[in-house]
Amino acid sequence: MTFARNSKSAKQTQTLTDDLKYEYDAHQASKMNMREVRNEEKKDKDLPVLLFDLQNVLPTPHVSISSLFYLRKLNVYNLNAYYTPTKQVYSALWSENLSGRAGNDIASAFHKILTVLTEKNDITELITWSDSCILQNRNSITQFYIFSRIILK
Repeated sequence: MTFARNSKSAKQTQTLTDDLKYEYDAHQASKMNMREVRNEEKKDKDLPVLLFDLQNVLPTPHVSISSLFYLRKLNVYNLNAYYTPTKQVYSALWSENLSGRAGNDIASAFHKILTVLTEKNDITELITWSDSCILQNRNSITQFYIFSRIILK
């Protein structure tokens, strides 16, 4: 059982064991530490930092007529990346008829962004940051892609 699940059930029963409280405090301290590290790396202009995030799903078309509101819309996905040294933003935009938003779709979009980024910049090292979204940061396909790109280069 994960920490989040344990803490949720503990909150429902209004009981927190000492072990669970310790885990929670350690989790909060780790979260704050990672935020501080990320913010420091963003401020350092010499570090090549790439921040990326999958934006909210964009249902299209946007309509204000109530009778059309419930009709089927086309979902559009947008993976944005911000490269701190040049202050450039890169985007990979695709619709659900081309692909979804599974791990391999995110890895493909990330690959496209990295390809364009490395064509325009001489990059020998890169620090990447994203939120805790499983499809982005905790995605074994994306992690394997980054690892293989480093090894095969």
